Amino acid sequence: MLIDDEDAAIALLGRVGYYTLSGYSYPFRFKDSTGVRTGRFRPGTSLTQVEAIWEFDNRLRAAAFGPLQHVETYLRALLGYHLGEVDPMIHRKPELLSMDRASDYPLWIAKLERQVRDSREEFIVHHREKRNSIVPIWVAVDVLDWGGLSHLYSFAPLGVRDNVAQAFGLNAAQLKSWVRALNVVRNVCAHHSRLYNRYYSLTPKLPRRGQYPALDAIAPAKDSTFAMLTLLQHLALNTLGANTRLLPSVLRTFPADSGMELTSMGAPAEWASSTRWQ
Repeated sequence: MLIDDEDAAIALLGRVGYYTLSGYSYPFRFKDSTGVRTGRFRPGTSLTQVEAIWEFDNRLRAAAFGPLQHVETYLRALLGYHLGEVDPMIHRKPELLSMDRASDYPLWIAKLERQVRDSREEFIVHHREKRNSIVPIWVAVDVLDWGGLSHLYSFAPLGVRDNVAQAFGLNAAQLKSWVRALNVVRNVCAHHSRLYNRYYSLTPKLPRRGQYPALDAIAPAKDSTFAMLTLLQHLALNTLGANTRLLPSVLRTFPADSGMELTSMGAPAEWASSTRWQ
């Protein structure tokens, strides 16, 4: 790797850390005969190029986190309202739920009870002290994180799942898989992990071909970061108040002089022409 300024390189390593930065150097390394990255870099690779990818990734995480928060808030509200219409205490009545895996419910409700018990939020304190600790579902959802909401959605009666999914232009099975897949993305963003060129074991169910061309385009690489960002952009476009211009604008700042292309994170060559990204 070419290092033009040793003092600047030492300062960068001191600020970022070797192992954090080295993760961004892997795409520049040759693979051996088994497909494993070696310590040999492609000719011309510089630390400046690696730094540019790292800086882009920082922008990308920040751009993704905003829409994720808006989508999470909307999902929380939809679940609270639709489940509350069935029964205000439906979360405490498993016989009213429609669980994919009943074994998940005891763990989920135990965690929810701890969160309600330990919460210092005024609305929770009010229900503990003034309402005999009776916390209806539209209140309880506000202490759930993305993972908790994902489980709650999978527990919801089928009619509720359908109603919530329709708000995002999806069916219930699709939204369930999207929420689970994006939980990983949210954790990556929240913990400042590498988002660029990451691959995901949880992949989404996509609508039938032709319904959403932008989603058709990610079908060959559903496990890529760009695929996950496309899911997020679709959900954000169906979420009132979400900033849907931020992600496209940041993607267009990909450092072309880094020697890499946006296709390295799963983007199709013509991604920018999609209506989802304009």
